[in-house]
Amino acid sequence: MISRKETKVILDQWHAGAIGAEEVWHWAEKNKAAGEPEDALVRDIIDVLASLPFDLITQQDAEVMAYGLSNPADEADLAQNLLWNHLDAVDTESRRTALAEDPFYGPFLSGESDHF
Repeated sequence: MISRKETKVILDQWHAGAIGAEEVWHWAEKNKAAGEPEDALVRDIIDVLASLPFDLITQQDAEVMAYGLSNPADEADLAQNLLWNHLDAVDTESRRTALAEDPFYGPFLSGESDHF
């Protein structure tokens, strides 16, 4: 089972710069395939992270996800709403511009990635 605690550790490490976006993405892809999240919030976070380079998910988003996991499990629905509202409010065009030259995100934006 993919726990809230394990998921939060990954997010905290990413937000702190201890691991990179590609490592987070691979972790999420592996765990999405395993398909055993502790709860619906963990499931949603793994789904979001599994599409990290395509949806331009960044360390800023990791902070929101980690915050949601810090709340009690019986408030998972509130944290899910926070996550989806946050992602809906992201200015993707600004992110595209900001990440165009990024070594990880850039190839996904230009369609040149060999990560597929």
